[in-house]
Amino acid sequence: MRDLRDRRVGLTRRCTAGLCAGLLAFQLGCHTYLPTQELVPVAGREVAVELNDRGRLMVAGQLGESVLRVDGTVVSSTDSMITMRVSRTVQVRGSTAVWAGESVQIPQAGVRGYRLREFSRGRSVALAVGIVGVLVFLATSIDLFGGGSDKPDPTDPCPPNCTNDK
Repeated sequence: MRDLRDRRVGLTRRCTAGLCAGLLAFQLGCHTYLPTQELVPVAGREVAVELNDRGRLMVAGQLGESVLRVDGTVVSSTDSMITMRVSRTVQVRGSTAVWAGESVQIPQAGVRGYRLREFSRGRSVALAVGIVGVLVFLATSIDLFGGGSDKPDPTDPCPPNCTNDK
């Protein structure tokens, strides 16, 4: 009886982990960045701020050297400065650094453009279809829900308890 309970707990944990991984992938696949624009987004919008060469030098003390793009939420902006809660920075060579929402001021003179982050229906639908397809495949291929039959095959010359030693 204990073995059956341990198997159920293990299956529940694996299903929960799979669900969490699927939801994480779904959340990542649901958004995309729009093309670069020059207009400063309103406060509260999630954006990617692309820096020019001058901007990389101006924010090096706050964000580190060679920052190409700053992702986060606009807090406020003036004619000369934009304040953001930073969630991630992308370096010139492609490496990224995750931030915990620290507030950073970026001079407008150092900004090449802004890319708004927006919900993407197409990517979300494609990802959802893929996840459901994988789950259906796994459920049917590994007999996740039990089932099966212990009925003997009537065409089998040897019933389940016999040994066919000739």
